[in-house]
Amino acid sequence: YTNKRVTEMQVLKRTAFVFILLALIFILALWGFIQNFPGDSIADATSKRLSSQTGINFEIQDFELGWSELRTAEISISNPNWLIGPEMRLLVFKNVEVPFKSIVTSREAKINGDLHEGEMKISTELISPETLYLSLKDVRIERVPLFALIPYTFVSGSLSMSVLIKNFREFHLNGRFPEGILKGKLNDTRIRISGGSALLDLNLPELNQTEILFDAELGQVISLNNIQFKGSLEGTVNGKIKLNKNRLNMSTIDLNFLLTPSPDLKIELSRFSKILLPFKCGEKINVNLKGTFNRLNLPSRNKCLP
Repeated sequence: YTNKRVTEMQVLKRTAFVFILLALIFILALWGFIQNFPGDSIADATSKRLSSQTGINFEIQDFELGWSELRTAEISISNPNWLIGPEMRLLVFKNVEVPFKSIVTSREAKINGDLHEGEMKISTELISPETLYLSLKDVRIERVPLFALIPYTFVSGSLSMSVLIKNFREFHLNGRFPEGILKGKLNDTRIRISGGSALLDLNLPELNQTEILFDAELGQVISLNNIQFKGSLEGTVNGKIKLNKNRLNMSTIDLNFLLTPSPDLKIELSRFSKILLPFKCGEKINVNLKGTFNRLNLPSRNKCLP
């Protein structure tokens, strides 16, 4: 009986040794694969594929394969081919990671990263994705090159928002406009507008908004359902923006502004009292703004309600 037990123990030890050896071989093989992972060629192929399918220029630094995630130091997005003007980077994502856990447990592809001093998260279904969810937290908009494209305007502040794209598959495959819902807010925002023929080349006072809340429906026609201003200007903005895919600068806007200046801003606006008077309903500025991105019409006053 003793000899039999000794034999069984030897078999168990040898079996355990074999499994440990196989595990070590697997770990060494995996480590070797990680060390020799072709991250440069995969990043290059991914950049070209995304650029060709979306019409937006992507540049991805070499991928690195970790034990629990795929990562890259930077992904930049430049202006699309159909946007007239010199090529420039519009968004720069840093420290981008794709964790494997969500792929295994929920069959979702999740992407985490940093965006201009804030955080970015993206998630979508791994197989036949129908929707895409994007969230941003505390992004410093003055660091975003995209905002430099707004003519005669400087904007700073902290942006947090969420976007749900409902037609991601059609948008991805057929180049349609993204459709969905966008909600968010801007905190401690400074807006400085100077010059511009649409504003008669006037240098307007700087606006300091403690909070700007926004809610919009996305599509070829963007519906601004409820934009609320708090701070130097108090009030709401609503309306529609109709995008022109072939010529973005010819996209049309039709926006209504119902805003009340703060006491301090009223003092600064006093020198424009004759200009503002035709657009006021009592103490409120009640204005409609129409035109295209590259050529806005002169503002007109909306009907004053009793």
